[in-house]
Amino acid sequence: MISRHLERHFMYLGSRPKRRRSSPWRVLVLLILIGVGIYILIQVKQERVEPAFVPTPTPTRTASSYVFEAESLYWEGDLKGAITTYERAIELNPAPVGPYISLARLLALEGRTVEAVQRAEAAVDKAPENARAWAVLGMTYDWHGEVDQAIEACQRAIELAPDCADAYSYLAEAYADDGNWVDATENAETAVALNDKSVDAHRNYGYVMEVQGNYTRALESYRRALAIHPNLAYLHIAVGKNYMALGNPDAALESFEKAAEVDPRSAEAYYRLGRAYYDRGDPTTAQEYLQTATEVDPRFGSAFGYLAFTYWSRRNYEDAIPNLQRAIMLDAWRARRQARGFVVSLESRQGGLIQPSSEVVMNGDFEPTSFDNTDVLRASLSPLTVEDGWQGAQGSVILDTRTGVYTVTLEAMPATRYDRVYVGWFQGVRTLSGHPLSTGPLKLDEGSVEAQFEAVWVEGPRIDYFYTLGLAHFFLDECEKAYPFFDAALQINPEDENALRGVQLCREAEAD
Repeated sequence: MISRHLERHFMYLGSRPKRRRSSPWRVLVLLILIGVGIYILIQVKQERVEPAFVPTPTPTRTASSYVFEAESLYWEGDLKGAITTYERAIELNPAPVGPYISLARLLALEGRTVEAVQRAEAAVDKAPENARAWAVLGMTYDWHGEVDQAIEACQRAIELAPDCADAYSYLAEAYADDGNWVDATENAETAVALNDKSVDAHRNYGYVMEVQGNYTRALESYRRALAIHPNLAYLHIAVGKNYMALGNPDAALESFEKAAEVDPRSAEAYYRLGRAYYDRGDPTTAQEYLQTATEVDPRFGSAFGYLAFTYWSRRNYEDAIPNLQRAIMLDAWRARRQARGFVVSLESRQGGLIQPSSEVVMNGDFEPTSFDNTDVLRASLSPLTVEDGWQGAQGSVILDTRTGVYTVTLEAMPATRYDRVYVGWFQGVRTLSGHPLSTGPLKLDEGSVEAQFEAVWVEGPRIDYFYTLGLAHFFLDECEKAYPFFDAALQINPEDENALRGVQLCREAEAD
């Protein structure tokens, strides 16, 4: 029996409709459509017609738009963001000098002085008659520790534009760092008189007052700077430091907290908060802020140092030790980055070799090996005389500031008398005892030498890092590890009571 469903199926099969005959007009229309499709396809392949559904291209950002954004970020207090944005503007259009000037200033304010000097020098190269470029070069030189060059650059800026307030402002700062209080004060006053709306004019007037111990007037100037730009964390920090100097820790804490509020990425703000709480006898709260400072800036040696002190104060020597070690390493790294130049001098073989003699025969300035790697510095050495025997002399020094390892290469050097030796000296880097870092006598073979040296501990880390680290090892019964740190502290100050006491304690413990 066939089901009803199958019956319907057979019924439909048996009743198929008759096929219509094709219309010639329909065929013609189809042929035209096919032809049009083929034509469009050819045009698309030849890029004469845009294909459908292609996304609308977004406009490319201009360098000027990045400059505008960087300026906005600066007024918002985001210096790190402004730096990154200025760098993008320069990448897109390296011709204008303005972004270089602004970038150099911000890099210096952020403590990135090597890069700041690079950008400022590039600005002067681009616009040698631009007073603002010379002024910011003076600022970056000063913040990099090259005070004499800073003064010269600022004076050049004033020659080009006697009404350039920034030039007087940075010159005042350099004179203050040089201990020239009279000229520092005079130039700071001139800067403010020329431009009472300049943040740097008031900041540097405050700085000149601060280094002379006039904290009340310093506060007044810093507040005027904040009235112009209330979102600069470093100004709030300066206010807080002066409140601390005046014995008002509550007001100082308020200023440091404001600094952290306007710039949550300011490691200095958290460090100052940590120090303030540590000085108030609250190591637990201090530890929290100092830990944050080390997380925001893992290269901030002072933050690690005070973090170690919070552990030390609670007799947690195990955690104090690695933080003190890191503080010493980071501060030594920072000190080695201050290397400005290298000289080779002729010295007596019997001499004490404490500092270079007047017979300097070769020199060279350190420069980063690249913009991307400012931690490795290179100085190309050339002779200072054209006398016979020196025509082919040359050399180089490569310093890895992170490790302290450096390589000295000299070629085609004239032979010396038997009682004379060549010695290499760093400019800007000193030993723990405060003398210029040197290679000692260089042993030449047929006028050439390539030698590797290491400068691990240099002047920079605080003396209390060393003797506290030594004492921490002593309390853990590790005097063999303690002695090198006591010795380092005594190189800084041979009469330091803490280091001498540490040595005595270790000797007594070993004698028992």
